[in-house]
Amino acid sequence: MASILSTAAQHVTTRHRSSSSAASLPRPGEPQHTNHPSPLHTHQHGTRPRSGSRPQSRPQSQHSPLSTSAPNASGPAPIHQLEQHNFNHSVDTLGSSSSIDSQLPAETTLSIEFDGGTHVIVRPNRVVRGKVILDVAERMLVTRIRIKFRAEESAMVKVEEGGGDTRGEWIHQAITTFFESDWKLWGNEASYYSQCPWEEMDIGHYEFPFALKFPNVNYPPSMEDPTGFAIRYVWTAQADGPALQSGIKSREYITPYRPIIISTPDKEWTYRKTLMKDKKHAIAEVQAKLYKQSYCPDEPFEMQLNMTTLHADAKIAAIEYKFRKHHEGKMLVQQGTAFREHIRTVIHNTVPIPSSNTHHGTQVSETVLFDVPTRLVSPSFISRHTRVHYGLQFLVTIEQGHLFKNTTVVDFEIPIIIANLPHDNLLRIPDLTVIQGYRESKECPMFFDPSLDEPPSPSINNGPLSTPMNEEPPNYYTLPIQPPQFQLGKERKERTVFLTRPAKGALHSQEIYPAVIIQGLFDEDW
Repeated sequence: MASILSTAAQHVTTRHRSSSSAASLPRPGEPQHTNHPSPLHTHQHGTRPRSGSRPQSRPQSQHSPLSTSAPNASGPAPIHQLEQHNFNHSVDTLGSSSSIDSQLPAETTLSIEFDGGTHVIVRPNRVVRGKVILDVAERMLVTRIRIKFRAEESAMVKVEEGGGDTRGEWIHQAITTFFESDWKLWGNEASYYSQCPWEEMDIGHYEFPFALKFPNVNYPPSMEDPTGFAIRYVWTAQADGPALQSGIKSREYITPYRPIIISTPDKEWTYRKTLMKDKKHAIAEVQAKLYKQSYCPDEPFEMQLNMTTLHADAKIAAIEYKFRKHHEGKMLVQQGTAFREHIRTVIHNTVPIPSSNTHHGTQVSETVLFDVPTRLVSPSFISRHTRVHYGLQFLVTIEQGHLFKNTTVVDFEIPIIIANLPHDNLLRIPDLTVIQGYRESKECPMFFDPSLDEPPSPSINNGPLSTPMNEEPPNYYTLPIQPPQFQLGKERKERTVFLTRPAKGALHSQEIYPAVIIQGLFDEDW
């Protein structure tokens, strides 16, 4: 019996999931910001066949020549190539030809190129176009090729929790996906009642154009601060393998998104404040006259600053100012609200104090002038986990005393709100006044046929989709196919995923500083 068991054991093979199933999952490259191209990614298909030497895919004369994204009842459309050449080589012949083999892709890659290159910016009511590029190094089986576009907000904090021996640092993360759009570029549609066939793709270079219309909805702008908090708009391409197997994925392409926010009408207002020494004694009065409440990048900022000391032996020695951008992030945890803040100084300058001041430094009246930068300045906004606001901070050095001088530095900050379009553009931009907020809107970005200028209107009806009264219902197999216009109009579905893990040994743990805990505060509003 022992010998029989021993013999049987020799024929038993064990497959560990960590080394077999997981190894077959696609592993995309590192994410790439399209406005900051990586030097390692210029371009993945650098070994692409040159003009006149691109091998052709398997001939499929019974289909129309290219990649349409519209539904095709006659089956999958053939793969499109830039040029059509008659290549009668088999795979073995191609492999043995040194001149052709040197021009074939070194490895199978999937990438995305946008019209406009690295300068693409997503905005409300705008169409984004591009192409998915597939370089096939060896024949592969593909069910379909898809492109995806999603927006997500991530909040991650490190807090100290627990008691006794279990007390330690933990990382809590919440990832909220605002929307996710998916579009088939080539291949067979997924079905809930049928399995999908697949096709064989030959060696070569393939391009699949796409177009996406962003709805007339303002979402939060892209951001990466404070550390652990981010709002990203991400594109990925994917080739699904045969028989529900994993295929290949492109890296994530992160495009900047900018909402359209109009500034307020010009309105003069005055900021007043009494400066305190040690929070007990008044030392100076500040009065600043501003000519606007909100500003746009590349606009001039002008302010009249008036200051007066409240003591005869006190004089203003120096004034400096900082135009600052406040990034704030928060997340609810078991103890209350975990809070993080990052302050970025955009402009740092001084206010000149004339030496011939007739008031001997007890009074200052100067004009502060600068242009609002375009770099590092995005609109002020609030989302579920993040807030971005601006302020003009002044640091005032006051000397007090005659023989023995005492120096005090006091500060104050004037609030400033940032938009990205002047108020006089209110009537110049189409559909601007009907822009919705993302929390109230269910509209989702939609892919559409790239041969069209705009996506078709969902109000168009190609026929009745219901059976009139007193008529027999249609046969199960003769139900009319829903027109593409109705397939496009999908509502967005927001979802949130929560993750918790010990900070020790966790990825990016050293980059995240412990958050400040506001005990007992469980209010999600800012």
